[in-house]
Amino acid sequence: MQDRPFILKGNISIKNEDEYIIGKIIKNKNVEEKQEYIQILDNQNISQYQSGYKGYIFEDKPQNINLETINNCYNVEGFNTLIDYDVVEIINNKNIRVLYRDDSEDNAIVVTNQCNSNCIMCPDSDVVRNTKENPNIKKIIEQIHCIPDDTKHITITGGEPGILKDDLFKVLAECKKCLPETEFLFLSNGRVFSNTEYVNKFKENIPEFIRVAIPIYADNSELHDSITRAKGSFKQSICGIKKLLERNIDIEIRIVVTKMNYKYLNDIAKFIAKEIPDVKMVNIMALEMTGNAYKNREDIWINFDKVNKYLYDACLTIIEAGIIVNLYNFPLCNIDERLYSIAHKSISDYKVRFKEECENCKVKKNCGGFFNSTINVKEIKVCPFGDGSFWDIGSEKDIKPNGNICNQK
Repeated sequence: MQDRPFILKGNISIKNEDEYIIGKIIKNKNVEEKQEYIQILDNQNISQYQSGYKGYIFEDKPQNINLETINNCYNVEGFNTLIDYDVVEIINNKNIRVLYRDDSEDNAIVVTNQCNSNCIMCPDSDVVRNTKENPNIKKIIEQIHCIPDDTKHITITGGEPGILKDDLFKVLAECKKCLPETEFLFLSNGRVFSNTEYVNKFKENIPEFIRVAIPIYADNSELHDSITRAKGSFKQSICGIKKLLERNIDIEIRIVVTKMNYKYLNDIAKFIAKEIPDVKMVNIMALEMTGNAYKNREDIWINFDKVNKYLYDACLTIIEAGIIVNLYNFPLCNIDERLYSIAHKSISDYKVRFKEECENCKVKKNCGGFFNSTINVKEIKVCPFGDGSFWDIGSEKDIKPNGNICNQK
């Protein structure tokens, strides 16, 4: 999939009172249900213009169309990156935001930026997370109405979605009604589900196909709460997970590996196997170095080579407990070869990046690569398969790859 921007700017004029519109893109042609669509017309297809669309995006300012009565944009840099059935929000005198990309399997409904935790490695910044602006539920529901009903997967995320309280149930109910066949992934820290009344309402409103993903960063309150920087969060999250499992809701546990917890990965795995063995899967993830993670990078970053032994032991413990385990954003040449079959690309496809040295690697298409932010912040050595090189792993000169790392074939 081509790299397509989420924000586009140009000359924008929205005429309604709300000063925004949300709609589906249709390019250089016409459809019957015009009020659902925003029409894109390049200079060669300006003759396709018909009145009645929710809005228009023109390549240049049209000469023979009265712009005073229609929602319109022109001279939009990158307008050609939009494709049919993308969903966009156009904000008056500001920008075009891509809310849904029709060629992606990794689309999300972001319901809020606010959160009741303050994780030391959160990829959001304090400014984003601590915004006091109330989520616009009307906008979120408009977005849901525009998403094609044959969409396979949608992630509902924040911030912490539970911050919405009862408004969250309106969003979930709309998803249930409009996208009955879609699989949903619901990202949460799980704390809100420690409330029995709330978890019962959640159960009543969720779509049929949903999995809730909740992070655990330690096997004890002291370490977990020091990472989330929210006292009591460990007990609340574990309580919430158990209440969700009691209601037969699928649970995915997420573990983000940091300098603070990498030595305890197997302890976390043992805790999961003992205390919450009915979870659907465990996903172990490398750091995304933006927001809080970037700010606290010296306290949380750990080179991949130092993690290997602990990572392997934890994965083995989880597998032996009969639980699915996956690794995300761990480059194949930086992990134990016995873990290759469970190592995947980023859950967010548009964030995957590779170093220049990876270009001719024979396993690049199967490699987890890096978060783009990680490459920009940390110098990580790679060992491409099949080019004859055999590099040290990590930044310390005395570290050498063992037989299971950078093993050239």
